[in-house]
Amino acid sequence: MNTRKAILISNPKTGRYASRRLPAIEDIYSQLNSADLEVELVSTTGPGDATRIAADAGRKGVSDVIVAGGDGTINEALQGLVGTSARLGILPRGTANVLAGELGLPLDCRRAAGVIARGKTRRVHVGCALDETDSAKRYFLLMAGIGLDATVVGRVHPGLKKRFGKGAFWFSGLSYLADWKPKPFEIEVEGQTFTATFATIGKAASYGGDLTVTPRAQLDQPDFEICIIETHSRLRYLYLLSHAMRSGMPGGRRGVHFLRATRARATGEAAVQVDGELIGNLPMTFEIAPESIEVIVP
Repeated sequence: MNTRKAILISNPKTGRYASRRLPAIEDIYSQLNSADLEVELVSTTGPGDATRIAADAGRKGVSDVIVAGGDGTINEALQGLVGTSARLGILPRGTANVLAGELGLPLDCRRAAGVIARGKTRRVHVGCALDETDSAKRYFLLMAGIGLDATVVGRVHPGLKKRFGKGAFWFSGLSYLADWKPKPFEIEVEGQTFTATFATIGKAASYGGDLTVTPRAQLDQPDFEICIIETHSRLRYLYLLSHAMRSGMPGGRRGVHFLRATRARATGEAAVQVDGELIGNLPMTFEIAPESIEVIVP
């Protein structure tokens, strides 16, 4: 059997109480190296490092780019991974591990390392957000969110996130909703234009924090499920949120629209997040990227 060459990208700052609840990354590194992988361990030191490391690995012909971190670190590495032949491996070690859950990966790092060692893959289609002001591209695997949720993501204090994990988003979201003043924006999908206060361009069913907003979105399908909400009412949002927590965002309700498409364009002043990371403000266009990637799965 040929030894696979891999890069293990570790974000030492990721996750809540990481040093107490997770095995040392050096232990996982040793486990991978003893399983027919030739692994180089590289730690990030600041923003953009994971992108640069993943891109360099892809150019050098490394077979696997393994990311030890949460959804934010994976998204950062994705920016360098798209367009290369390297496969993505995931060691869930973040505050939120939504992508790992969506792929059916074990959240235990040692078991996840075993999955990576076996090397079974699944091809996944990637979303792309194009900022129309500077033509910057940002790829995503889970979702792009416009409006209310992006503003909440931007308000979460890093220290609060580190201490309370996903609870930090709930705290920030509910406190923001108390005095929320919505900024409507326009979103065009398949020739239809909607005025909205929140929209999710979903590539996966899971949204995060045990929410399901686009329940029919699939990672391995080359399209989005798009959920658009028009309401300005706080109470209405709380009602819809309760459904999203229990059985998924409800269809057939006043002011809630679901569409399937490969492209959407949104204009206005609203903020935008992808995979839980704030990336800027409208106007932006959202498309299925021409490149897909292979992800290592159970």
